[in-house]
Amino acid sequence: MAKIKKPSSNRKGAPPPEFEASTNLDRKPDKVLRPLNFKVSAEFKREFKSYATNLDISMVQLLQDCFDAYKRNR
Repeated sequence: MAKIKKPSSNRKGAPPPEFEASTNLDRKPDKVLRPLNFKVSAEFKREFKSYATNLDISMVQLLQDCFDAYKRNR
């Protein structure tokens, strides 16, 4: 049987420190905007953008307002 030499050093380094689960689960809400990707028809996009422009708000704000109203009425 062939003899296999033990590796001279550990190339992986030290393992990461262990964290308690409670500190991993505490998360503050992000204030940074994240992408929400979905496709709509060109006509819907044009109407949505036009409506937001008429209200002088962003399309993101209009979508958030619409979603809030939908949740209240459901």
